[in-house]
Amino acid sequence: MKRILFSPIGSTDPIKNCHDGACLHIVRHYQPERVLLFFTKEMGDTEQNDHRYTTAIKHVAPDCIIDPPIYTDIVDPSRYEAFSQILPQTVADLLEKYPDHEILLNLSSGTPQIKTVLAILAADNDRCIGIQTVTPVRAANDHKMVMTEKEIQDLIASNYDNEPETESRLEEPPLSVFRYYSERNRIVALIRSYEYQAALMLAEQSPRVPEEAKVLLRHAAKRVALLPAEAREILSSYRDTELFFFKGYKEESLIEYFLIMQIDQENDHLSNFMLRISPFLDKFLLDYVQKNVRGGRQNPKNILNLSRYIKRKGSYRLERERIKQAAPKWLTRLDRKYRGYKDSDLSFTLLIYYCDYMQEEGLTKDTKLHDDMMAELGKLGNIRDLRNNVAHQITNVTRESFQEVTQMTPPALMAIFTQMLILVYGGKVKEALTTYSRINSWLEEALEIHE
Repeated sequence: MKRILFSPIGSTDPIKNCHDGACLHIVRHYQPERVLLFFTKEMGDTEQNDHRYTTAIKHVAPDCIIDPPIYTDIVDPSRYEAFSQILPQTVADLLEKYPDHEILLNLSSGTPQIKTVLAILAADNDRCIGIQTVTPVRAANDHKMVMTEKEIQDLIASNYDNEPETESRLEEPPLSVFRYYSERNRIVALIRSYEYQAALMLAEQSPRVPEEAKVLLRHAAKRVALLPAEAREILSSYRDTELFFFKGYKEESLIEYFLIMQIDQENDHLSNFMLRISPFLDKFLLDYVQKNVRGGRQNPKNILNLSRYIKRKGSYRLERERIKQAAPKWLTRLDRKYRGYKDSDLSFTLLIYYCDYMQEEGLTKDTKLHDDMMAELGKLGNIRDLRNNVAHQITNVTRESFQEVTQMTPPALMAIFTQMLILVYGGKVKEALTTYSRINSWLEEALEIHE
């Protein structure tokens, strides 16, 4: 790749104690195609008086193009504000103007403040290469404001670095590590908020992010998008640990959905959390009833036999006439609750009423399980009312409004749901609930810098 050197000029340039100053040493060993010099007022006056800096460069690299220098009126280069705009803008202009070049940045000439800004710029762009010069003598030049042409030629002739056997004193400090720390911090902040897609976009743009971390992020991004099949194709296990605990479609989709509810609750996205409650309970209670009702599909009192499946909607419709024929006692109960029941879409509210009916009519396979389930359902209180407010109004659910209506905290509600899931699907539920915390721990470890 072709190279351009952008170099401030300091008191050790162009030659110090019979050795190259930093700018000249970079030109000698990197052979840039072009050089752009940056001068404070004092250094600029010196160059305009005797051209010692450009003369030394031409002696070392006759074919190097020296762009018109940047002369400034900066008198006190120890103040950041003096060059905080011009240095970044100049580097940005070079990157834009020369898209196929590496931009070499001299980190050893000028004041500590100038060096710091250039080091930050080098760390912040892959095409910027920061270069340090190890000086044989750590002392400043006795800077002479004006030199004669003979004095300049004598200075060049006395330079030991002109000898062919002299070695380079240049090094490229690992500044990219500082940029990586910045990138890592941004990615980790997104991970801790479960914003995996945004974290993945940052990671994919950086060659410094380990591939292991990118694979984990791709898995997590698919997973929070409720695409478990695609997530499994990317990663089904990690470090001999299975990432999925349920194999059946119904159970897996329900648990994956519940994990997203867990994320919403932890992030205080309570409006989203409440909107997810209805589809969660709809699917969960329907699956539970199917598992625990006597006779299954052969039982005429099974709630699915009381319903009609609507293909175009992909849902069930609980019909009055079917209930009247197969479960008239339940219809009587529904008429009291609804002041005359009419055909309705199957919902978790109707399923809860049906669970009551199962208990009273002895329709359960496992009575102890059903008693435990009813005890948990009885704790839900006014959840349905809050959920309806969110669904039909522009309502921001806060922890205060949540607790005012439900008389419980969001974590308390999650605990009830968790216990219900454990009753039906077993102890694997507890393991599943650590899924994203484990993924986050693995990600942060994968993003660590290892020497």
